[in-house]
Amino acid sequence: MSLIQRIVRGVLKIPTLRQFGTVTKLSSEKEFDQVTQSSVPTLIDFHADWCGPCKVLTPILKSVIEDHDEEINLLMVNVDDFGDLASDHDVNAIPCVKFAKDGSVSGGFVGVKTKQQIEILINEHLKTS
Repeated sequence: MSLIQRIVRGVLKIPTLRQFGTVTKLSSEKEFDQVTQSSVPTLIDFHADWCGPCKVLTPILKSVIEDHDEEINLLMVNVDDFGDLASDHDVNAIPCVKFAKDGSVSGGFVGVKTKQQIEILINEHLKTS
């Protein structure tokens, strides 16, 4: 039996990559409410397309959620499109990252951080939430 035949028949299992987390670009305030009500922890990245530091931070955040041991999502919120939402959550500078889970939006940081710094902040937040 060839390798292809064994895979197709299920005799040979191909290991799948473990991938946690999703990246969502916010499209409505209703969606924001749905995501923040979830029991899955979510990083909320308040950013703008014209913001240089935001462009640096975004790939770092994506890498963090892809590599994290637990499921965690990333919600991208463009402050130019959702200024009132950013204001409601006390976003005064960007990039600004907040944590959300079970309806609570809290903590976070402003500015660019390293992957390691973000992982530490996430782990600290997960312990207290």
